[in-house]
Amino acid sequence: MRIAYDGVPLVGQRSGIGYYTEHLIRAVARADREARCVIVGPWPVKSLPAFPSLAFADPHIEIPQPGLGTRLYRRIRDELGIPPPLEALIGPVDVFHGTNFLLNHPVRRAKRVVSIHDLTVMLFPQWHPAERLREMHAGLRRSAGVADRIIAVSRYTKHDIVKHLGVDPARVAVVPLAVDPSLQPLPRDEIDRALAPLGLTHDSYLLFLGTIEPRKNVGRLLEAVIAAGPDVGPLVLAGGSGWGNEALSPRLADLTSQGRVRSLGYVPETLRVSLLGGARALVYPSLYEGFGLPPLEAMACGTPVVTSDVSSLPDVVGDAALLVNPLDVDELAAAIKRLWHDETLRADLRARGLARARQFTWDRTARLTLDVYAAALRS
Repeated sequence: MRIAYDGVPLVGQRSGIGYYTEHLIRAVARADREARCVIVGPWPVKSLPAFPSLAFADPHIEIPQPGLGTRLYRRIRDELGIPPPLEALIGPVDVFHGTNFLLNHPVRRAKRVVSIHDLTVMLFPQWHPAERLREMHAGLRRSAGVADRIIAVSRYTKHDIVKHLGVDPARVAVVPLAVDPSLQPLPRDEIDRALAPLGLTHDSYLLFLGTIEPRKNVGRLLEAVIAAGPDVGPLVLAGGSGWGNEALSPRLADLTSQGRVRSLGYVPETLRVSLLGGARALVYPSLYEGFGLPPLEAMACGTPVVTSDVSSLPDVVGDAALLVNPLDVDELAAAIKRLWHDETLRADLRARGLARARQFTWDRTARLTLDVYAAALRS
C-alpha cells in the first residue's frame, strides 16, 4: 500500500498538527512494513527546500523531490484553478491522507482520508482570523463531503462532525492522538541543566504550553495567577504568538516586570520534555479542544495538570487531572493555589497521570489509522 500524506504541517514552526503528522507517518511505517509513506510538500517553483527539521531514515518513508517541469506544471494548473491530480505529481497511490483538516489535492483513483481535529472555525469563528475562516469554511465542508473516511481525534470531535457537517457516523472513526516515548520523567539534574539557560529550576514554576491565541484563554489564566497570590509561580508561557493577543500585551508587560510571568515564545521540541518535567504544574484552561495534547504530554512527564472541564479534555485526562470551569477565574485560581501547595495531591496526580498517559501510544494510533485506510479501500 502506498500512502500519500499532506506534508505542509511539517514546514516551519511545528504546531500540534505538525507533531501529529510526523509521528503518525513514522508510526505507520513501523507498524506496516509493506506500506510506503510518501510526504507531499508545498513544492514552490523558484526554490525547492527540503524539510530541514526532519530526518526520515526509514526507507519506507519517501520525500519526493520533483523536477522543475513537474513543479511548473503544478503551478500553471493551480493558477488556472484546475490543480493536477496527486498521481500526476508523485505516481500512483492507494490512499491520500489529509492530516490537517483539508484534502488539498484532487486524486484520480486514490481513496481519501481526512483528519479533522476540531470544528472551532464553524462553532467559534471569533477565535480565528478572517483569512483562515475564508480558507476553511468551504474547504472543510468539501473535504468532509468527498472523503471516503474521516478521522476524528476524539469522541467529542466525532459528535461535532456528525452534527454540524451532516456526516454519516459510519464514515467517521475515532483515532486519538498519542504521546511520544521521549516524553517521560527525567532525572532532576538533567532537567536543571536544560532549564539553567532559561533561568528556571525544577519545581519552581507553573507552565502553560500552547500557541497564544483567544481559544487558549490566557487572559483569564493571567487573572487567576494574580488571584492565587504572590507565593505562587511564576507562570511560564511557552508557545508561539498566534493572533488576537493585542489586549494581553499591557498585562503581560506589567506581570513580566513584576516577575510573575515569563514568556519564552516558541519552544523547540528538544526542550519540551525538560520544560514539562520541570514544572510544578501545567495549567491549560483552554475554552475548547478537539483533543488537547499538552495535558497528556505533561502527565507523561510526571507533571500534575489543571485543565478545563469542557469539550474533549475530560475524556483525555480522565481522573488524572484537576478539572475546572475555564470561565471561572476564582475556581481556576483556587485549583492553581491548591496544587501549588499540596504535595500529597501533586504526588497522587503524578501517579495517575503517568498511568493515564501510557494508554496513548503512537503504535496504537498507527494501527487504528491503518484500519481506517483498509476500510476506505473496501468502500
